[in-house]
Amino acid sequence: MNRRTLIKNLALGTGAALTLPSWAQGWSTESLGETSFFNLTENQILEAIAGTFIPEGKSEPGAIGLEVHKFLERLFADCYAPEDQEKIKKGLADLNIKAKNTYSKDFANCTKDQRESLLIGLEAPSSEDKEWFYDTLRQETIRGYTTSEYVMINHYNYEMAPGYYNGCVNLDSNS
Repeated sequence: MNRRTLIKNLALGTGAALTLPSWAQGWSTESLGETSFFNLTENQILEAIAGTFIPEGKSEPGAIGLEVHKFLERLFADCYAPEDQEKIKKGLADLNIKAKNTYSKDFANCTKDQRESLLIGLEAPSSEDKEWFYDTLRQETIRGYTTSEYVMINHYNYEMAPGYYNGCVNLDSNS
């Protein structure tokens, strides 16, 4: 391989690694900042969806307790293509319309069982966009939950800089 090509590829790879969003691993609500990608209704629907996928436990917080919907909003605003952003907004609006037609209330105001039945209706492959919407929200909710600071520290024993340096350690000369 040409040395110049190798150096150019190394520089591009390093630049790409540095530009990846650092907030996507071990994130907390303070590190996300504010974004206004979704309006209030869409944000409430997103919060209800996340809470339906990962409900609150008796001793563990769920998606609502860890505010995964804020992660999702930031993720969709910063990392998704404009056509995918429109699919997500359309999916949220369609889900809310379906909730109003079926249960005469907004999706965010439905009971847990009603929200589950509406989401399971999206899982059935009735259209490619609905299936993509369901799969994307489910996968990203799980990713947002499992990469949250709370889960990373309390369940994965994540350390920012693993390993310790012990400078003054007596060495055993027999081994």
